Order: sequence, then structure tokens, then C-alpha cells
Amino acid sequence: MNSRYRGLQVIGQVLKVAGGLEMALGVIGVVLVPLVFSGADGALVDLGIPISTPGTSLIIGIVGGIFTLFAGVVAGLLTYALGELINVVIDIEENTRVTADDTHHLA
Repeated sequence: MNSRYRGLQVIGQVLKVAGGLEMALGVIGVVLVPLVFSGADGALVDLGIPISTPGTSLIIGIVGGIFTLFAGVVAGLLTYALGELINVVIDIEENTRVTADDTHHLA
């Protein structure tokens, strides 16, 4: 890779790592959120959410876990794609420069 845009390359790598971590947190959240909410009947009542049926907080936790998975995966993919996009732009610039140098030498 070209060392001309070293800062952009580092930013691209950081974004790809951050995207991977976001996806991993989304996958972990699908397990942790239902576990946290499964015993939170009292906490939900304190927040003003009436609990009329036993297990309601577990259902809320499962829905929250699915939402956490979806949000984490989508955010992670978008962040990872931004890191890849930076690399694509750097490669386009490098290829354009090489092509311009080749046509300049041919003329």
C-alpha cells in the first residue's frame, strides 16, 4: 500500500476494528439483555411500567436483545464498510496516479 496517506490508512483500520467490536457487542447483547431483564420485574414497576403477567420482563428482555443484535450488526457493518471505503478511495487515487504517470511517459 502507498505510504502517502498513512493517517487515512490508520483511520480505515481503526474503523474496521471498531466495526468488528460493534458487531461482537451486538451478538453478546442478544444473550445479556434478556438475562438482565429476566429478574427486573421490580425495577420495571419502579420505572412506571406496570407488570400484570409474570415473565413480562423476560419478554421485554428478549425483544430488547433482538433489537440489540440487529442494531449492533447494522452499526458494525456500516462502520466496517466506512473503513473499507477509505481504503478504496486510497486505491483509486493510487491507480489514477499510476495511470497518469504511464500515459505521461507514453506521450
